[in-house]
Amino acid sequence: QRLASKEGKQEYKETIVDKYVGMVHLLKLCPSIQIPLEHLVSICHFTLPRFYTISSCHKVHPDSIHLTVAVTQDQYYGGTDGTSLQTFEGVCSTHIAKSSPSSSMLRVFVRPSTFRLPQDSTKPILMIGPGTGIAPMRALLQERRHQKFSEKKSVGSNTLFDFGCKRKEIDYLYQDELERYQEEGVLTDLYLAFSRQDPTRKVYVQHLLKEQGASTWKLMDGDGAYIYVCGGVKMGHDVTETLKEIVSTHGQMSFDNASSYLSRL
Repeated sequence: QRLASKEGKQEYKETIVDKYVGMVHLLKLCPSIQIPLEHLVSICHFTLPRFYTISSCHKVHPDSIHLTVAVTQDQYYGGTDGTSLQTFEGVCSTHIAKSSPSSSMLRVFVRPSTFRLPQDSTKPILMIGPGTGIAPMRALLQERRHQKFSEKKSVGSNTLFDFGCKRKEIDYLYQDELERYQEEGVLTDLYLAFSRQDPTRKVYVQHLLKEQGASTWKLMDGDGAYIYVCGGVKMGHDVTETLKEIVSTHGQMSFDNASSYLSRL
């Protein structure tokens, strides 16, 4: 009862969530639980679908879909006595990672996306996507490149604030592709944040965004840039707060008005 209460929320996290305690492990920990099999089955939830953002443009790759997936794996102490070192594997990410084109089939479905490039290709875009949040940004950049070189359209500037991962030599996803886009003039500005690269300070995407506050405000208010944010919930909150601060500072308005300004975008 305590673990299910508001007061026991932190204890539940430390005891159950952080230690990856599943149904089987829970029954072993609590042998006094006596429940008919049909009742146990009835209270077990179905595995929920895992949503991944498509990281490719269908105009560039019409016969395939690319995904950018961080494989979830972690070690923990489990077993009946809690001293056996075991490996926790994320259900969906591990299933995808262990699949092969020749012998595996993945059941997938597509749901509508809210990410759309502006109809006016000359409009600039501002992309903020750390970690696997790079996925939709890669798709957007592929399409902007296609518009520029294949459709011969005039394309606005493309600015990317990317990576909330730790080290460049390990976590720099799509490095060759992004650097090629820079060389081709498709990617106008690229700002990279690797939190452990500099031992003297931790650098996150929102820090770089704040450092580029003046140019970001110009893109937003002066140039009418479209803004795309993709990533973890906490990161999204931090980025939103940083954008509010930028609007308030460079737009010379109160924080409440800055919040209203962002909500109208």
